[in-house]
Amino acid sequence: MLFDDVVPTLTRLRAFGVPVAVLTNGQPGQQHEKLERTGLAAHVDGLLTVADVPAPKPDARAFAALCARLRVPPPQVVFVGDDLGVDVTGAQAAGLLAVHLDRTGSASRSPGHPTIRTLVDLMLP
Repeated sequence: MLFDDVVPTLTRLRAFGVPVAVLTNGQPGQQHEKLERTGLAAHVDGLLTVADVPAPKPDARAFAALCARLRVPPPQVVFVGDDLGVDVTGAQAAGLLAVHLDRTGSASRSPGHPTIRTLVDLMLP
């Protein structure tokens, strides 16, 4: 399912020169096909799957590999993820700014990271 806020947000980020990548614990073939099927392949600069990183999320090495691919130091990377334990905790441990995307509003808020309901909430200029 592709949410209505995804393409406009990615388009806006890239218009500002912000590199955009996907980090997933999924398998390469399946994830590449998903990006193509949804039309998102044209909106991201890279895809890192479990096959591309030394260890899967939430291991800090996965996030370090993402930063290296983007050529951006971890403190300058904003990582948006929908899994609090795997995405947010892992990104924070690796030194990235982690944002929890909780579309349903069902997760309990915890201190130490912002929580948003939509990508529009990223408050892009």
